Amino acid sequence: MSRHTFYYMGIPVEYLLIRKRIKNINLRISEREEITVSAPVSMPIDSITDFVEDKAEWIIRNLAVVERYNQNKPDVDVYSGKKAYFLGNEYEIRVFKKNIKSISVNGDYIDIFSPYKEKSGDIKRQYLLWLKKQAEIMFEGLVKNAYVMMKNEGINMPDFVVKNMKTRWGSCNMRDCRITLNLQLIKADKECIMQVICHEFTHLCIPNHSHKFYILLEKYIPQWKSIKKRLDTQYKDGI
Repeated sequence: MSRHTFYYMGIPVEYLLIRKRIKNINLRISEREEITVSAPVSMPIDSITDFVEDKAEWIIRNLAVVERYNQNKPDVDVYSGKKAYFLGNEYEIRVFKKNIKSISVNGDYIDIFSPYKEKSGDIKRQYLLWLKKQAEIMFEGLVKNAYVMMKNEGINMPDFVVKNMKTRWGSCNMRDCRITLNLQLIKADKECIMQVICHEFTHLCIPNHSHKFYILLEKYIPQWKSIKKRLDTQYKDGI
């Protein structure tokens, strides 16, 4: 394992060379913008240099792609000073190193008391568990409100579960009469949460996204389009 440098239009670019028992030379760029070249043990260094220099334009282009990705990548860590959303409001996280584990909202702050280090996976799990408990409490009341509002459509009161999902705000299992709500909804305002709950309640009546589905949804949430747009574009904190 050794480090080498080549020049592209006068710009020095460093890469890590690793020799392995392989047949072909390979090149990769990591999310940390590190260039690694894997080459056969017996390949001459001049051949490796020629390979890297031939790939110079590709390397520079893809380094720029990775840099843009990193600039736009959400900050997923939990630490003091981090901005976080809860029920539609923005707060600043404060982490206090203690041998107890508790989290509370105090004014403009979310205070986390934890034995874990900031930016660690453990403190993030602690925070997500707290969010889930808050979500279960809040969603239970809103699900009951939605049922009272929509029960004349002939639906039964569904069970609900909270999961941290990446691509959906919610889902509906008509057979089991159960809806799943995304944990991330607890970061949004109540109107946004209610829009998703009523969306899933509508699926208890109509399984697809047909014209009839949206007529029924609009009956109970007339402004669902603008509310959904707000939900899809706001309240992102990366956690």
